Amino acid sequence: MTHNAAAQSRKPRRRGLWAPFVILAIVVVGWSAAWLWLRGQAEQRMDATALSLKSRGYDLSWETRTFSGYPFRMDVKLVNARVAEPSGWALRAPELNGEANAYNIGHWVIVAPRGVVMTRPINGDVQITGQALRASFAGLDQYPPRISVEGANLVFTPAPGAAPFPLLSTAGLQLHVRPGPEDQGAIFFEAKGAKAQFTGLMGRIAADRTANLIWDSKISKVSALHGTSWADAVSDWSDAGGSLTVQQGKLNAGEALLEAKSGALTVGDDGRLQGALDVTVREVPTPGQAIRTPEAAAAAVAQALGQDPTLSATLKFEKGRTRLGLFDTGPAPRVY
Repeated sequence: MTHNAAAQSRKPRRRGLWAPFVILAIVVVGWSAAWLWLRGQAEQRMDATALSLKSRGYDLSWETRTFSGYPFRMDVKLVNARVAEPSGWALRAPELNGEANAYNIGHWVIVAPRGVVMTRPINGDVQITGQALRASFAGLDQYPPRISVEGANLVFTPAPGAAPFPLLSTAGLQLHVRPGPEDQGAIFFEAKGAKAQFTGLMGRIAADRTANLIWDSKISKVSALHGTSWADAVSDWSDAGGSLTVQQGKLNAGEALLEAKSGALTVGDDGRLQGALDVTVREVPTPGQAIRTPEAAAAAVAQALGQDPTLSATLKFEKGRTRLGLFDTGPAPRVY
């Protein structure tokens, strides 16, 4: 009877134990290289954009630029950033913090923690500060790109010697720009809990009350909105037959109301709006306030009779003036 010889003992193979760590190291090195490449791409795009804008008379500049956010984000911090167009409109910020996902550096969210300063060519600077002020940019290969601006508890302070700004403060602000089909673009603006100092009819509606403002519109021929300055761009767009169609426009302050239901607007050679809007108006004087306008008088009579003081009329912008029915309510709004 024979016995089988005992099998020789062998040391366990360790290659299988090290394999996951080797794979992880390769992934880490590969992702690190990819992140550094993306950082270089972001730098190159910013520099190329700044040079392109400068060649056309614009300015995009900053004092210092710092990238961070490894491994999953691409963060950039700009100190004393400025963007300006040839006619004098500009925006500058002592600090801007931008963030994008490393896998999608075409979508940026930018925060201005110390506010911004807006420069108006004739009327001077306005400082904008608040609890929060941020913007997002996406679809930069489209025109217009997707832009959103949001603010909370904003305060608008003109610089010493500068002209007043229509908004004094607002509890919440939203501005959205979107591309659309058939060479269209869309603009939506909303200001909640706003203190304002408008002129003309809007000023009488808002008065000293807290107001809410909504503006929702579509722009045709948006591809023609190009030029060496804002004024040139709007002028070229007007010459191409561009128009602005109002979806909804609303200003309400307490019981007072101005609402645009429909209408199409263009911009005249003087830079002011022209066209007509179908509107409803309810101008209610505060107790003790003198009745100085026809619409306020009509509202007061309707209230005395127990009727709805809301009036339907046509708001016309023509020859640089704003007219509600037969009554001149002030200058037409200026676009440039």
